Amino acid sequence: MNPSEPATTASAAAAKPPVDGVLPVLPPLAVDASTQWWQQDCDVLVAGFGGAGSACAIAAKEAGAEVLITERFEGGGATQRSGGVIYAGGGTPHQRQAGYEDTPEQMFRYLRLETGDAVSETTLRSFCNDSKALLEWVQSLGVGFEVRTPVPKTSYPNAGWDLYYSGNETIAGYADQATPAPRGHRCHDTGMAGRVLFAA
Repeated sequence: MNPSEPATTASAAAAKPPVDGVLPVLPPLAVDASTQWWQQDCDVLVAGFGGAGSACAIAAKEAGAEVLITERFEGGGATQRSGGVIYAGGGTPHQRQAGYEDTPEQMFRYLRLETGDAVSETTLRSFCNDSKALLEWVQSLGVGFEVRTPVPKTSYPNAGWDLYYSGNETIAGYADQATPAPRGHRCHDTGMAGRVLFAA
């Protein structure tokens, strides 16, 4: 806000007391559209309140940072409208429970075929090595996944099938270079489950 002009922003209410396992969140601050100057200090500024922005904000807040999220619309982004699928492998509990062995190396070998040189080896290996922990973190937020025998490759499984082949893992040319394993972990819900993922 321009220091020479009177404040025209709405004041934010006090944060609700934290619930066990839930971070305190201030209600949205609506800024008057006629305001040309506005200033607020924070440790971490997150642009976009979708899945990636939410994860970044939660991680920063858990690390002790003061976080501010800016969002153009109501929040949720593409995540809220998605199928709610987490692509994870390397031996997730869901894979093991369904009888599939997977390793970060096999996941890397498959994704290297899919991505070519679009992603650096360092970034891709980090994703493969950390995806199991990512899935566990998402579950710690309250997102549920069920385990049943995976369906074959499909663009999106029916409700109740939460582990599936979401890529070309079983296709010739891929399967002979990387051991196939289902890595699509769908949030347990009916319909498009992205809303469940974002709500958590």
